[in-house]
Amino acid sequence: MDRVLHAGLRIRWLRFVAALCAAVACLCQPLLAWADSPERVLINAKAAIVMDAETGDILYSKNANQSLFPASTTKLMTAILLVQYLHPTDPVYISENAAAQHRVRLGLRPGTTITADEALHAILMKSANDVAYAVAETIGGSQEGFARMMNIKARLIGCTNTNFVTPNGLHDDDHMSSARDIALILREALRYPEIVRVLQTREYTVAGRVIRNGNRLIYLDHADFGEIIGGKTGYTSKAMYCLAFAARQHGRVRISVVLGAPRKSAMYRETRRLLRFAYEGERVELV
Repeated sequence: MDRVLHAGLRIRWLRFVAALCAAVACLCQPLLAWADSPERVLINAKAAIVMDAETGDILYSKNANQSLFPASTTKLMTAILLVQYLHPTDPVYISENAAAQHRVRLGLRPGTTITADEALHAILMKSANDVAYAVAETIGGSQEGFARMMNIKARLIGCTNTNFVTPNGLHDDDHMSSARDIALILREALRYPEIVRVLQTREYTVAGRVIRNGNRLIYLDHADFGEIIGGKTGYTSKAMYCLAFAARQHGRVRISVVLGAPRKSAMYRETRRLLRFAYEGERVELV
């Protein structure tokens, strides 16, 4: 009789332990699932994209083909045409119209010249609107002539939502591009070592003026999204904050573009999120 009673108690105890383990497993399951789930981060920019520079594959896209104002990311195309058509020591003439461009300016007087290499540094580091206009006049004869060259080049590299009017990105209602197209333009720009060198330069002297690179990300000593290559910022009141940026990740070059970020801090934060997404893959989920 005692043996039967003990056996019954043992069975009931084992059933209790089994039920307790099952309950604990159920409680732990949401925690484990949360631990394994990717980090969800929000992209507030009007449009954004992450592109593999080698293959052109799109890793992330938000309104990437929407036509928007690109602001000074425009100057990436100006830089491409500059290095294609001018030698580094060729003169770039500052006309009255160039000197009268709205800020940001290098502030050169009409009638002066700088070298093409100095101009490249001024437009990519300082985002100098006067110098970009001078480059346009030097190469294209006029802003209109240079804009035609910009648009032809844009079509040749696959841009489908771009219409350039100005060489510097100052606002014009007809001056438009898209996140995808700006990514293609940065992809093309990275083919030129002289452009990459300038994008990575922190400080330079142009016509006796010391300029610093306006892109905060290149001052990072250690980035959590790979090896920094560089890029171009942009801002107007209509375009808001824009940034095209590239990084080397696991041996591949990845390009991030954000257009229309509501604040400068958001522009940088969301660029880092996009590139970290590309770097970590499924560990980050963008919404």
